[in-house]
Amino acid sequence: MPCIPDTICGADVDSLFAYPTVKIVRIRDSRLGLFKLFLIFLITLYVGLIQLWKDSGYLATEKVSGITRFTLQQPTVDDCSPTNSDCMNDYDSLESLPYCSQSSLPYSGTKYPCQYYENVGLQQMFESSILVSTRITTRAETLVCNASLAYDVEGTTTCPRVYNLTTPESELTRYAASVERFTVLFDTSVMATTLNIYGDSNEMEGRLYVEKNSALCESDATATKYWSGNAFTNSAPCYIAPNKTSENLDYFQLGALMSAANSDLDDGNNRYDGATMVLQVTYTNMFSWTGVSNKIQYTYKPYLSSGTSFKMYESVWQGGDEGPGSYREKRTLLNKHGIKIDLVQSGDLGAFSFPQLLVSLTTSLTLLAMATVVTDYVALYLLPDKEIYNDCKYEVTDDKDEWHRKSLQKSMSAAAAGGDNDFDRLIDSEEHVALYGDKRTKGGKVNSGVGKV
Repeated sequence: MPCIPDTICGADVDSLFAYPTVKIVRIRDSRLGLFKLFLIFLITLYVGLIQLWKDSGYLATEKVSGITRFTLQQPTVDDCSPTNSDCMNDYDSLESLPYCSQSSLPYSGTKYPCQYYENVGLQQMFESSILVSTRITTRAETLVCNASLAYDVEGTTTCPRVYNLTTPESELTRYAASVERFTVLFDTSVMATTLNIYGDSNEMEGRLYVEKNSALCESDATATKYWSGNAFTNSAPCYIAPNKTSENLDYFQLGALMSAANSDLDDGNNRYDGATMVLQVTYTNMFSWTGVSNKIQYTYKPYLSSGTSFKMYESVWQGGDEGPGSYREKRTLLNKHGIKIDLVQSGDLGAFSFPQLLVSLTTSLTLLAMATVVTDYVALYLLPDKEIYNDCKYEVTDDKDEWHRKSLQKSMSAAAAGGDNDFDRLIDSEEHVALYGDKRTKGGKVNSGVGKV
């Protein structure tokens, strides 16, 4: 092409911008052929066994969402329901509880008087959490300032204090007796709406994961080394089956949840100040090798936030009969500290999806291409015959002008043998001029490497 120079900065333009293309070479070497077949076999085995079978590469997955209901219950005989008239409470005696001032047993922390509470006196419900009070400080207070009794300081209505203690003895601190034996019931529902998968607690099966507390694993006869199976164990980590109600709902003692989080109420100031526990519930219906199951399984994993405390206030109004606003005259302020359990639902649910199967198979084609890449590397860089294989695989052609020159010389040789007319026509062609310059030189000789005699 006339617009392209022959050289650029002394470099041949055809070599500089050479076009690489694929060339199929059959190397008759059984070592390379068997090696590539072996790689293809391994890749096929990996795709079939690991990606598709073990990891269920044919399943479409979706993050779960769900709702939770909590219920707190005091210890009862045989875990009966307190709503039954014949159900009796099963509290420990105050003398047997070391943290109670009524007990003479040694205690590492500060003792306070203990009081028996029912569930309604200790529980506080939130959207996805529950507070179990362990210490309650009550303050009997009297209204000392309202709008009509407000102080007038330089024309500004203000109240230095709205309430004062009724008497100096009106502030009392008490521990909740046997609170570690209170049980927390979890009623959860989970869903993956896109895949149309739904599950309720009474239809699913769960386990409590104990990461470090071997004493809890040893004390529970249901503790197993793995989530499923009968590999019972006495050491952590282990999985513990939950207690079940007559409606097949899960419940655990507060003390068991604290132990599973590798702590207890008397660890630090948990009983006095309270703490925050994150209870992660992970759901799945996908399992290695067996694929998808019709029954959803889940695992409770409790984590206690170190260095945290939790409290909330509640007012019990005890006003008089002097009008609509008189309810504020007296109140009992409850300062509640306890364990706040935040339940977090997570996990993935899966269902068979033909498009997902196609995606997995398409992805595996990339791995099959790697078999050729690895085999080429072995042939070109590792085998003793690598130089021969390099020459076979990579071929550098002649310059295009050299191709034209050889083709023209071949045609002119044939023309010289066949007659003057063809020969003269080729000599006068633009192709001959482009390659050799002038059409003829002095003396009638042809400037082409093929002479006319």
